[in-house]
Amino acid sequence: MRILLTLLSLTVAFATEANAGDSIRLPVIKDNSIVMVDGEWDQNAGQQGQIRVKGNQHIVTMAFDMSAVAGKRVKRATLVCVQGEQHISGVTLSTIACPWDEARSAGLTAGIEGVDDWGYSGARFPAVSGGNAFTLVHQSGSLVRDGNYHWDVLSDMVHAMALGVADGLAIHEHDADYRRNPTIFSHQQSSKKPYLLVELDDSDEADPEAATDLQLESPDIHSAELTLTSPMHGFAYEVTVDGSPLGRHNIPLVAPGHPQTIPLRDLPSSITPDQPYEIRVVTLNRTGQRSPPAVLRGVILKSGPVDRPSLAFAPPHPSPIPGLSVIPVTDKFDASGKAVGELPENYRTHNPIFDGKRVQLAAAAGEVVGFQLLLRRDDSEQASVNVHVNVPQARVDLHQAVYVPANGRMIPDPLLPLSESVSLKPDTDQCIVADIYIPFDASPGVRTGKITISDGRVVPLSIKVHPFTLPRQATFLCEMNGYGLPDHVNDYYALQQIAYDHRVHANILHYSHDTAAPGARKSNLDMRLRSGRRMNNQRYDDIQPNSITGYWNDFAEAFGPYIDGSLFQNGHRGPIPAPGFYLTFHESWPLNCRAYFNGDPDAYQAFNAHPEYARTYVNILQDFARLADSKGWNQTGFQVYFNNKGSLEQTTKAPWILDEPTSYWDYRALQFYGELTDRGREVTADVQIDYRIDISRPEYCRGQLHGRDDLWVVSSAAFQNYRRLVTDRMQRDGLKAWVYGTTNHVHETNRNVQAWALDAWQYGATGIVPWQTVNKTGSALTKADQLGLFIFDKAPDGQTVVRHSLRLKAYRDAQQLIEYLNLLQHQRGWTRQQMRRFVSQYVDLNVQVHKTNEADAGTSAYGKLSAAGLESLRLATAKLLAAD
Repeated sequence: MRILLTLLSLTVAFATEANAGDSIRLPVIKDNSIVMVDGEWDQNAGQQGQIRVKGNQHIVTMAFDMSAVAGKRVKRATLVCVQGEQHISGVTLSTIACPWDEARSAGLTAGIEGVDDWGYSGARFPAVSGGNAFTLVHQSGSLVRDGNYHWDVLSDMVHAMALGVADGLAIHEHDADYRRNPTIFSHQQSSKKPYLLVELDDSDEADPEAATDLQLESPDIHSAELTLTSPMHGFAYEVTVDGSPLGRHNIPLVAPGHPQTIPLRDLPSSITPDQPYEIRVVTLNRTGQRSPPAVLRGVILKSGPVDRPSLAFAPPHPSPIPGLSVIPVTDKFDASGKAVGELPENYRTHNPIFDGKRVQLAAAAGEVVGFQLLLRRDDSEQASVNVHVNVPQARVDLHQAVYVPANGRMIPDPLLPLSESVSLKPDTDQCIVADIYIPFDASPGVRTGKITISDGRVVPLSIKVHPFTLPRQATFLCEMNGYGLPDHVNDYYALQQIAYDHRVHANILHYSHDTAAPGARKSNLDMRLRSGRRMNNQRYDDIQPNSITGYWNDFAEAFGPYIDGSLFQNGHRGPIPAPGFYLTFHESWPLNCRAYFNGDPDAYQAFNAHPEYARTYVNILQDFARLADSKGWNQTGFQVYFNNKGSLEQTTKAPWILDEPTSYWDYRALQFYGELTDRGREVTADVQIDYRIDISRPEYCRGQLHGRDDLWVVSSAAFQNYRRLVTDRMQRDGLKAWVYGTTNHVHETNRNVQAWALDAWQYGATGIVPWQTVNKTGSALTKADQLGLFIFDKAPDGQTVVRHSLRLKAYRDAQQLIEYLNLLQHQRGWTRQQMRRFVSQYVDLNVQVHKTNEADAGTSAYGKLSAAGLESLRLATAKLLAAD
């Protein structure tokens, strides 16, 4: 035993006194395989001899004994691990921004007493690694020698661990092939322990300097931002608030000479609003020397007033009109009269807009308000319905709801134009839906009207017009997703007209997944034009390598009226340019991808022998940008979007998964095409061309999309589970984010749509995207279709007509409510957090996202949502807006 202790002492002494050029082995002191698979998020592998490194399902964490390199500079480093089962072609290495316990850590918790989840409430492990939460990230191909992986490690990763500003390394496999179970040996295996091989550097390290220009910005009740100018010399910061260290996940490394922002959040409970506290920032260099502290004292958290105006709904009338109910357009009852979702017992005759005798509506100028009229009669007979309002130039649209089987009930969803008369029955509702378009020039005040049923029943109607106006163009977008253009351009226009009337827009993708092979059809732009001629899709696709111009004539003829908004010249809101429009550009347009692809998974290397592939993409995008500028298409939301899913082996498809990327190579390919898009769109600053990425795994970017101010369309599940990660990207990179998901089932409350939109908005998203909203077969007219918001039908003369779903009204009402809130935020100057507090006074947006499988976009449900609460929020917002 004495000999063993002597040898250990000599080993430590040698490591401590190591010189530049010496190689030092830093032993692993803890490791784990963090499991990120549904149903297994709580599993711990900290005591296993072999641990998995498997795609996005198992990320290995390792921490090392750093004592031998404390106070020293590192020249280079290599992580050496003994190979287990299968082969790992490459990995992403990153630092970890949270301490963790080997025996207790798992996907949802670091296992540290006093630490919420992985550093903050709700944080999962990927949120504090992989380039997220200011972690360093590095890509390393696998070099295998004598059965050992050798992965090169950034020297600054070693410095960060030695200083204690990182707690080990995360090892994330590049590939995402889940047919395999690659493993490495852990430090539990005495003869096969991993280690970090480090070579020291004798170069000098400048003394660290203090940060300057410290200021507190954007304080609210939960957080604030510390802005500063970083020093020219330094590596990392230590930040304390009232003597307590700020979590590492909030602290960036030093960016010499640049302004930086440090979020002050996840603070101890001792930090209370409206009280001043001391903030100290110390700069560290790579060898651990410390600068004098930069000190700022100020109020970090501010409560900030949020108004709650008093509201009062009309009391229930003692003698409601028999056989007649009026309810908000976003609620519904099945044919038997049973509520869909939770509604008060007397809701049919007492709700925010109806007291049993009178309908009382309120609207801004330019708003569309609606209601549902539920009719019965003791003796069956035909009756006609009329709605009249004394508002000059107001438009009234009436529709009849069709009851369709849904989850064992008959529930209203498809809408048809109201016929001259409808059949009334004693035990079944007849549902009539009214939309009232308030003119944009309507003056404030109360207007009257009435609902008249030909059997003699009359319901007085009043509309209070508020003294403010909604914007004609939507400031929060609801993009109705669809695939495959209709046969005739008139059907496309009809689809867009319905969307326009509901303050949303339909975006229809016009290319398929099978476009990559040489000679494959690249796009599907062959609608019949109004002239009767079909678009010349062959000529549109016939772009040769190194071409500098494309054929746009038919594109402009077909889509020009929608793109520039002239299609809606006589519409309620006037000519509104298309808020979102898919362009044809993708990996196989203008050129088929596989004809130029060399098989390399790295997109930056995949076309090396054929520079004309990238050159043509840039040329044709530049040509389109110039065309758009020449036609004045300067307000249209053009999108370059890579929808395709493929693999290296599927030669008819893209080599990568570009829609909802999963592997490292997928994200890297998106970065590659993003840079090409940047070059193509930079020829004119006046045309808006967004590089759009639909992403369900934002946590696994591995540093590939950092700094891009693009449009992310984020899945509902990702926005729920990695909300801070997304919102931080929005703030730091100027990223725009929309949230995609699936419309609620027909048998569920339509209020979920409103809550989904409101929840996305309150955290900074500027739009939502319901998936696959077009029912092309007309089946939604007879059977519940969760997706079908627009329904293609045949008129008696055989012409295609487009119907729509009652649920589309929920999107319209949600969009208009958010317009109210945007107006209020601008008027009051409230922070986003104050707006959330204001909203929370009326509605509970505690969301649960339900997915049927991994590829499901996710359906959001809000179990504690109150219909009266949403209407109260709307009226309270209107009351505050009208007060100024």
